[in-house]
Amino acid sequence: MEVPYFDLKAQYASLREDILAALDRVCRTASFVLGEEVARFEEEFAALCGVKHCVAVNSGTSALHLALLAAGVQPGDEVITTPNTFIATAEAISYVGARPLFVDIDPGTANLDPERIEVAITAHTRAIVPVHLY
Repeated sequence: MEVPYFDLKAQYASLREDILAALDRVCRTASFVLGEEVARFEEEFAALCGVKHCVAVNSGTSALHLALLAAGVQPGDEVITTPNTFIATAEAISYVGARPLFVDIDPGTANLDPERIEVAITAHTRAIVPVHLY
């Protein structure tokens, strides 16, 4: 039996006209980065979240990098995460000069094991980056 990984057809069908119109606006102005559409998205998303600011980025790696910087993670700090993740998690930690400290998962949930996290925390731990794949 074949099980599809992820099927966006129904969602795309309901949003198709809006997506094509937005894509057309971006392509006509060639404002892929820091353009009017991005600014509008940031304003609308910030309002949706009930916050003053939103910063759109190009990737999950950049988002993790900025989150670590915003959290004050410094070179030499340790950041706890799971080895059961995409490489971007460890890359973002390395980008800020910190050291990823891999903590094993709970076999029942496949997520970080809270008990193992507690044991791994040291005076150098500045952040925990959980990853939920399932």
